[in-house]
Amino acid sequence: MKTLQVTSPYMQGKDVKTAQGRLHKNHFKQDFMQGAAIDGVFGPATGRACIRAKYWLGYLAPDQRPTYGETLDNFLTGKTKLPERHARLRASRIKAKKAEPLREKAFKQAEADLGMKESPPNSNRCPITARWGMIGPWCQMAVSCWYLDAGSKAFRLHVDWAYVPYFLGQAVSGHGGIALTSDPKRGDAVCFDWEQNGLPDHVGLFDAWVTKGQTFKTIEGNTATGNDSNGGQVMRRDRSIGQVASRGRGFVHVGK
Repeated sequence: MKTLQVTSPYMQGKDVKTAQGRLHKNHFKQDFMQGAAIDGVFGPATGRACIRAKYWLGYLAPDQRPTYGETLDNFLTGKTKLPERHARLRASRIKAKKAEPLREKAFKQAEADLGMKESPPNSNRCPITARWGMIGPWCQMAVSCWYLDAGSKAFRLHVDWAYVPYFLGQAVSGHGGIALTSDPKRGDAVCFDWEQNGLPDHVGLFDAWVTKGQTFKTIEGNTATGNDSNGGQVMRRDRSIGQVASRGRGFVHVGK
């Protein structure tokens, strides 16, 4: 089998679509595509799916490359059993994931999507909006998808949430396992209100304080330098407490 990988121009065709299908439905019953299009085009989203698959199939870090070949194909179809070393690593990673806080799991999902961009630019078309089934501003869809993939029961695909004010409103009410927090930790959500007019504009995931109570780092969807709320990328950002909604109290903890 020819090795598939991200090239310029992108590889396309039946083999790519077959690989995407197996990354989506496979012997391990894990969806490594996570909403990315099964379109026969081997772009960055398919490359990330290959890395994700190799992690969960027990590959060592240096071997987790964005490529698809015969060995991975045989594992996904069940034609070849995982070697004992792979099986042990897979089991330990699954065990660690179950013990990990939900917010940390969501943050890892966001990290896996770093570098995602709209295609074409300024179209709001990306794997996250394709998965949500709605083309539009997608920062909240991104946070919702990251928590859904982390196993949260507080979100519903296509329903809760695609709109930041509704998400923050749920947190203010404290219902459904979602509540405001005054002590944000990595993976907690943070809602932004650029004009501080009471209507939140944007949301991302908190990473860490740079200066406690003043500046911090995040991962956000649909952002870019110079276009905070509709920049079309998943990227790391530096933020300040003065940008946080509800006068600096718009940090949200998801408890289930």
